[in-house]
Amino acid sequence: MSNRKMQNIQRQQTILLLLALDGKVFSKTLKQRFNVSDNIICNDMIYLEKAGLLKRIEAGAIAVEKCLETDEK
Repeated sequence: MSNRKMQNIQRQQTILLLLALDGKVFSKTLKQRFNVSDNIICNDMIYLEKAGLLKRIEAGAIAVEKCLETDEK
């Protein structure tokens, strides 16, 4: 597995861990944390959303469970 692919996986796993802890993440914070571009964070969130693991929002993403709670209210 390439180093780049491994970095992508580690970054995406960390995003999911942060979501599990806080229920939401912000693109700007992730960009600074990982020292990557907006496009990389956006691509990660698109990938994770397509996998059903998060819901993208304007400034970042929320956990899928949190999204379901909001929809039920």
